[in-house]
Amino acid sequence: MNAPVARRASAPMPVCRGVWLQLAALLLFALPAVAQPNDHVVTAEAPIVNGNAVLAKQRALADAFRQVSERAFSDLLKESGAEAQPLPGGLLQLKASLASRGQRFVRSYRVLEEEESNGRLRVQVDAEVDTALLRREMERARGTSAAPAGPAPTPVAGPAILMGGDLPADARTAVLNQLGTAGVRVQSVPLRDEATLVASAARQAALALWLSGSWFTEGPVRGAVGVSVRCELQARLLPTGSGSRGALLDRNLAERGFASDEAGARLACLEHAARGLARQMSELTRPAPEASRYLTLDLQVVEPAALMTVVQLLKRLGAVTAAEVRRVTTRQAEIRVFTRASGREIEAALVRDSAGRLIVTEVKPPTDRITLQARLPEAGAPQPAAGAESPADKP
Repeated sequence: MNAPVARRASAPMPVCRGVWLQLAALLLFALPAVAQPNDHVVTAEAPIVNGNAVLAKQRALADAFRQVSERAFSDLLKESGAEAQPLPGGLLQLKASLASRGQRFVRSYRVLEEEESNGRLRVQVDAEVDTALLRREMERARGTSAAPAGPAPTPVAGPAILMGGDLPADARTAVLNQLGTAGVRVQSVPLRDEATLVASAARQAALALWLSGSWFTEGPVRGAVGVSVRCELQARLLPTGSGSRGALLDRNLAERGFASDEAGARLACLEHAARGLARQMSELTRPAPEASRYLTLDLQVVEPAALMTVVQLLKRLGAVTAAEVRRVTTRQAEIRVFTRASGREIEAALVRDSAGRLIVTEVKPPTDRITLQARLPEAGAPQPAAGAESPADKP
């Protein structure tokens, strides 16, 4: 009788073991997953100055963007097998720019943690880098951007230009990229003395582009998270031939830039100014049409806005095939007008079409060189009829 009882007592054991296994599995799935290493997650911090936690967060985020973009930069170098080689100048400049412009390559991000402690703000950020954009910038910096198979591209026409000056490396790169995008053949050289730059350009039969800049921080932008910086880019394009007469271009371009930190806003401001410079230099260095007759228009400009209006009016004249700005200073411009018409005909058409938009007056009688003055009309002032003399020209 004892044997059957023993068998009944041992029968439930497999069932209990199965229940315990199920409970153990449920507990295992209920436990939080162990955090796996994530290349997208970085931690950064910044001091809180004068209780300004917003500015501290901006600086901490900028440092986080720098970390993830530099990490992606290193990964792409390893992918190409160039991590152990000395970096060329273009890649060095691109890597240095990540300290202030790392956010440019961040496709998206989210703040996982944010904590204030001992006067510092600490953030943990999950950021995704646009590696395709970064790879293109690296290829451009190497000078080996991938090009579609086919015949060799036609070289960009126009004179070669050597660019020097006292701009920082990131600002110089911004100007170089904008000029290259506009089709201007320019090479950056580490020359900070204008006379040395001109002498070096002369030896290579090139023009000399001298750049300098100034900027100041305007402070946080009201109603937004960001900093405003006002900058001014000074540019002088200098000929190097023995018969050269003054600068081909002498411009001060003032702009304003905005970004999450001061360095980014300064660079954004200089990029805007460089874009304006690229447009002007593209016009200036465009090759003249071959075997075309042209007149030279010496234009005295009272307001800078009048110059572009005159160029637009010239290009709309049916007798004009092209109009090229050849020399620009603060108050003077030299424009080459390609036409079969006479100087008197071009002047009369220009004065006629500018009525209501500009006050154009003759300075000297036209020949193959037309000398005019252009100024914007004052608000509310009566406009002279087309071809009429201005009061200043009357005796």
